[in-house]
Order: sequence, then C-alpha cells, then structure tokens
Amino acid sequence: MPGVFLDMKAHALLLMALLAPMNAGADEATNSYYEPAAFFRIQILPILQKRCFECHSKEHEIEGGLALDSKTGWMTGGDHGPAVTPNNLKKSPLIQAIRHHNSDSAMPPEEKLPPIEIALLETWVLLGAPDPRTDNPASKTGPK
Repeated sequence: MPGVFLDMKAHALLLMALLAPMNAGADEATNSYYEPAAFFRIQILPILQKRCFECHSKEHEIEGGLALDSKTGWMTGGDHGPAVTPNNLKKSPLIQAIRHHNSDSAMPPEEKLPPIEIALLETWVLLGAPDPRTDNPASKTGPK
C-alpha cells in the first residue's frame, strides 16, 4: 500500500531527525539521544498552541470539553474520553480528527493541518505522547 509506506517512511525520517544532535557544537555525548521533553516543547507544543488552543484551552472557551493546554487535559479528554492513547494512532481521537477521515469530527474544522504537523503529532503519539507539563495550563511560551 503506497499510503502506508509513505506514512512509515515519514515516521522513520522524523525519528532519525529526533535522534540527531539538536545543538551544533555541543558535547556529542550529551546531545546524541532523544529528549522527550525537548521534542514536546520544540515540536508539539507550538502546533497545539497555534492550531488548537483557540478552541481547546482554559484561556478560551473549551469546546467539546477538551483542554489541550495541560497534560491532564488530553489525558482526561473531553466529551468522548481521552484525546490520546499513547503508542496507538488508531485509538487516539486527536489523530483521527487531524487526519480528517470523518468530516463531523475533523479538526481543525476549517482546514486540514499541513502534512508535517500531522506527522509530528503522529510521531509524538507513537513515542508514547511525552508531555512534561504539569497540571497547570501551559502558558503562551510553554514549559520553562
């Protein structure tokens, strides 16, 4: 299946990028491993802030009962339960919504996310959905 191959290839490329050193010139021993908190802070949180917080954060009206501005928010979920099932794309409603397979639950509803943002969110779920945020809602700048 060409679509499946491309998805797997995209995930493999993203994972290789994650494992590459993040800071040029830094000590190779401290930088040649995957750092879950940094991945979330640098890759995932900006997507959530830009694409989701307007409707799914405590700073705005929380639609569908789902708040994505805290780890507890997506773990507890909204009207339909947890938004993410770590390590499982098919059982993660957030992933199903951003893929736009069902027009009734497509998110964001106006237009589909760019493929790289979808791939990053899928990779985040496949990596176990690491989220270093505490129960406090994330600020505009994210965790310190």
